[in-house]
Amino acid sequence: MIQVFSTMENKPHHYRFTDLTKGTDENGYGFNPIEFSISTNGKEWVSLYDVEDLEHVLCIDTPYVAETKQTDTTRRLGLNDGQQLLSTSYEQRELEMQIVFYGLNQQDTSLAYDALQRFLVSRTPYWICFDKWPQRMYYVKATQLEQTHMTDMGFVSKVTFQDQIGLSRSIGTTADWVNAVIGFGNNQPVDTPQYSFNTNHFTVKNLSDVRVDPERRGHQFKMTLKGNSGGKLKVTNKTTKESISREKAFNGTFELNGVNPLLDGKGDLLNTDYGVITLQKGDNEFEVENFNGTISFDFPMWWLS
Repeated sequence: MIQVFSTMENKPHHYRFTDLTKGTDENGYGFNPIEFSISTNGKEWVSLYDVEDLEHVLCIDTPYVAETKQTDTTRRLGLNDGQQLLSTSYEQRELEMQIVFYGLNQQDTSLAYDALQRFLVSRTPYWICFDKWPQRMYYVKATQLEQTHMTDMGFVSKVTFQDQIGLSRSIGTTADWVNAVIGFGNNQPVDTPQYSFNTNHFTVKNLSDVRVDPERRGHQFKMTLKGNSGGKLKVTNKTTKESISREKAFNGTFELNGVNPLLDGKGDLLNTDYGVITLQKGDNEFEVENFNGTISFDFPMWWLS
């Protein structure tokens, strides 16, 4: 299980009630703070609550639904009216969040703002996740920290990120579905989807808002077959009409990692027909020929918001 947010017991929270016999709630505020964490690899995360220099630095607002930006490439054909659509892609977009800090004096305020910059500003992009939509992460760079209000006792700052991919990605993959992907707004069906099979006919659900395409979009995708084949193995996504075949017999692990076939961890491209598998949105009907064993699928989901 991937641990994204802080495990501290008394996180900053909305102040509601207090027991006067015990004093005030030191971590209670007049608003509901939003926790966020960042990660360079999407696996090991650091929450702002776990950075000592960011004590009392709080996030009060983040994007509720990120707006998509789509770009089309077209071409004019002869004297035809209009133009023909060649390709389409989702472009970079801006995400904003609001930060506040309540301090003791001018020096305290300056140090807190410096620590915030040190935490967020980087030459390279990183993943960020907000706890109000905790199953999805964005690949971003902080492009601007604007001091919208600064006093000797604190500051209010607007942070602008550039979302490098233009889509959000699930925390984790289908290999850790329940702990990492399942959640509000993630196209979750009533029944938990299955991503490991031992039959020759089955359905793989792609709950993304887009096609999972390791060849043209570079999406992470693994299809692993553990078992044996007497030869002429063929895996077909009947929905997309795509397949990959292997002529020779084997007993072990055959894996399609993105577009790279492997047999027991070694390159196996020359023994295949150079096939590629993608997953369209929704249900994908699969058929497996000449294989006995287990076949599993490991990929993250991608969403527009």
